[in-house]
Amino acid sequence: MAIQHKKILSIAILASLLVFSFTVSSSTAISFAQRDGSSGGNQAAAQNSQDGNNDSESGVSQSSSSSQSSECLSGGSTTGSCNNISVQANQNGNDEEEPVKKAPVTPESETPATAEATGPVSASVSCGEVIKQSVKLTSNLDCKTDGIIIGADGITVDLNGHTVSGPGVTTSKVGFMLSDKDNVNIVGPGIVQNFQAGALNTGGQDDKISAVTFTQNQIGSFNTGAARTTIEDNLFFSNNIGVASHSSTGTHLITNLFKSNDLAGATFVNSAANEVSFNTIQGSVSGLFFDGQSSDNTVNANNILDNKGVDINNANGLPLNVNNNLFNDNNCNSSIPVGLCLGK
Repeated sequence: MAIQHKKILSIAILASLLVFSFTVSSSTAISFAQRDGSSGGNQAAAQNSQDGNNDSESGVSQSSSSSQSSECLSGGSTTGSCNNISVQANQNGNDEEEPVKKAPVTPESETPATAEATGPVSASVSCGEVIKQSVKLTSNLDCKTDGIIIGADGITVDLNGHTVSGPGVTTSKVGFMLSDKDNVNIVGPGIVQNFQAGALNTGGQDDKISAVTFTQNQIGSFNTGAARTTIEDNLFFSNNIGVASHSSTGTHLITNLFKSNDLAGATFVNSAANEVSFNTIQGSVSGLFFDGQSSDNTVNANNILDNKGVDINNANGLPLNVNNNLFNDNNCNSSIPVGLCLGK
């Protein structure tokens, strides 16, 4: 039991360390993208070289400063420049006069209102691309950098059955990065794998992730400082942690399947007023974990079973009247404190 408690406590420690790492890396990525988003591959390559030095010297990678790097593999075969989206769009004119040739439609040239009016545009997207309009992927991405960086509010990225793969869980690279972006939808089916975070949401509001498979990431989906994120109908398996929430409120974690995530299915650190309902969580050291600063959360009708340590852990046994978390109709075998499982 002492060993299990050490593992459970390590969840909060790991989450806190990853918050620092991701906060540094995401802020670096966005500032670089805003400053140099269209300046070319030479600056990106130089920044990517600095990334390697940061990895070895400080242990905290300024990962996403290389988001505009030219070292991307699109569709697993072609090395691209990562500076443009080639949008595949057909424009039909009805004018009787001789048609005038139009410039290719790109996220930089098309207004968000036009993009939303026509729905997601089928697009060939490169690794590290800053997306500013709704797109539907047309190929897999095999990335040495970050995957896709969301650059505008109110857009949709449709994986369209494709896979976004990263360079490894120790590289501080992110599959989908949302930094202070609101009303963004990331839609499957599709797979996001082999990143330190499959999706990282820092400060966004009213974003949604649905029908996506997150596998072999350090954290499948990570919220920090986010509000009212909906994470619904996703599959999290073989990650270290399926979903992690830090200093976030109003998350709706609904009807997801968590299988064999090593350390934890879902963890909440300093996070309030979140809802966890109708999920299945199996095969982790800790199924569902709240720390002592996570209050006023509601946990309803989940199947949290067959985890190696504790199925439901409320702050290592903190009485419910202290942090006001509510647990109703959850099917589980073990809980701390006892009494959080249906019929037990």
